[in-house]
Amino acid sequence: MQLLKLPRSKKWLWGIAPIVVALGIIYYLLLPVAEVATVRRGTALSAVYGTIRIEPAFVVRVRAQNSGFIRLAEPFSAGRGAIGQGVERGQLLATIADEGTARQLKQARNDLQAGEQRAALPLPSSELLKTAEDNVQRLEKLTALNNVPAVEYEKAKNEANRLRGVVETEKIERDRNLEALQETCKKLEAQMKNSEIRAPMDGLLTAVLTIDGELVGEGNELFTVSSRKNYVRGEVNEEDVGEVKPNMTAMVQLYAYRSRQFSAHVSSIQPAADPETQRYTIVLQLDQAPDNLMAGMTGEMNIIVGKHENVLLVPARALLVDQALIVKHGVVQKRTVKVGFRTLDFSEVISGLSLGDHVIVADQDRLRPGKAVRQRVIRPPKQENAK
Repeated sequence: MQLLKLPRSKKWLWGIAPIVVALGIIYYLLLPVAEVATVRRGTALSAVYGTIRIEPAFVVRVRAQNSGFIRLAEPFSAGRGAIGQGVERGQLLATIADEGTARQLKQARNDLQAGEQRAALPLPSSELLKTAEDNVQRLEKLTALNNVPAVEYEKAKNEANRLRGVVETEKIERDRNLEALQETCKKLEAQMKNSEIRAPMDGLLTAVLTIDGELVGEGNELFTVSSRKNYVRGEVNEEDVGEVKPNMTAMVQLYAYRSRQFSAHVSSIQPAADPETQRYTIVLQLDQAPDNLMAGMTGEMNIIVGKHENVLLVPARALLVDQALIVKHGVVQKRTVKVGFRTLDFSEVISGLSLGDHVIVADQDRLRPGKAVRQRVIRPPKQENAK
């Protein structure tokens, strides 16, 4: 049996076919990759954009009440290394050595002790008064018996009355001196107490502005204590603040939680702008804050001021102002897009794109219209209420 022989031209075609296929695969693999997202339907939101920062609800700056050399309490002896430690109201943070007041207080206490000891002794004129009163009683009896003239009895009564006045004056003076000594001690004790720097409230030590052994002056700021309770402080531009109203819903994204969005509502709007930035402060209340929300965290917010249902949506990063690039039949094409509502993540498309179009969302500067590409479809960020 003879084998069927192919014509020489057909043998040549079968020989180069694998090469052509291999070259086609190589060519395809060498094409740049375009990350694309699919245009879909959903709910478009109109939002006021702003930045946010987590701030402590209360901040107390602790200052020195007297001058002297400061000595940090043991739990805070690390100085700035102690920042972030929890403190309790009344807890000792540091003491300020005031040797002059300490010497004065010691002398005042000695003077007070001596005054109290003198106060326990009889008054100087009390013995004379007792003798005068005894004499009055004796003369009263003798006068009744007509053994002494009545004038002697009257003189004795007048002398007793005079001595009673002297004793009363001595008592008043003694009490006044004792009160003055007690007041001096209390004043110096209060000054010494001011040398003890204590935490004004429960919270966190957020700043240490002194070092152990440093000479500090009265009024110098030494520590900052912040409350554990935080709030969300947002800022919006002047041209946007007029649209914001209390109780409006807001979507918050913190940079510390890039994969999560938090729902919040507007608590209040401060009536005056920051004099330097001319931005207005919006206070937000998170509906469900994370457990480890910490002061100093930053992020972005969108305050929802309008909503359109069942409209075309594209990721916001797919748009370059009013332009977008799509991939159709493996080739990049340019589209002019009319945009409606915008948020951080999504934009409403009124015209220029169709449902199901693959729109490029990254590296648009490298992908020119007419260029052949491979596309990789990515999942867009989750949008609440998307259809």
